Amino acid sequence: MEIKLEKVESQGQIDTLCKIAETVWHLTYDPLLPPGQVEYMLDKFQSDHAVKAQMKEQNYRYYLVLCGGEAAGFIGFSPRYEGREEMFLSKVYLLPEYRGHGAVKAAFALVEEQAREEGLPAIRLTVNKGNGHAVEVYKHYGFEVVDKVQSDIGSGYVMDDFIMLKTL
Repeated sequence: MEIKLEKVESQGQIDTLCKIAETVWHLTYDPLLPPGQVEYMLDKFQSDHAVKAQMKEQNYRYYLVLCGGEAAGFIGFSPRYEGREEMFLSKVYLLPEYRGHGAVKAAFALVEEQAREEGLPAIRLTVNKGNGHAVEVYKHYGFEVVDKVQSDIGSGYVMDDFIMLKTL
């Protein structure tokens, strides 16, 4: 299956990204989080207005992952996020039917390439502590758990995450 990464620049691409986020987030997080939190987080982090603000104000770069020409997932990352001299890998989401075809490998290769182009020595990410599958995938690609953090995201909700790092 041919894998392509397409930079998100148009409204149609943002709409596609948000639709994928809604599907994947419910599949991934409904079993892990209290009722209401997934909808709250989607609005706060993966809605049309949130994605546009991240791209405009936080230097986020989004790419759709295309498998055989179909939108299969997306990746979002930001160099020097919050002033750190590293790449922040914020989002890697793939629809279940496209897993196991090399899409995640291609997405990670893009982030590493972009980090090196920016002269950044590492890639940092956060992952929900209960998302064991994702933790194992990140470890497989060379990330290590370096810390843990609980973040109050408002409305009584908390994100309970591992911080993982990959040195380039």
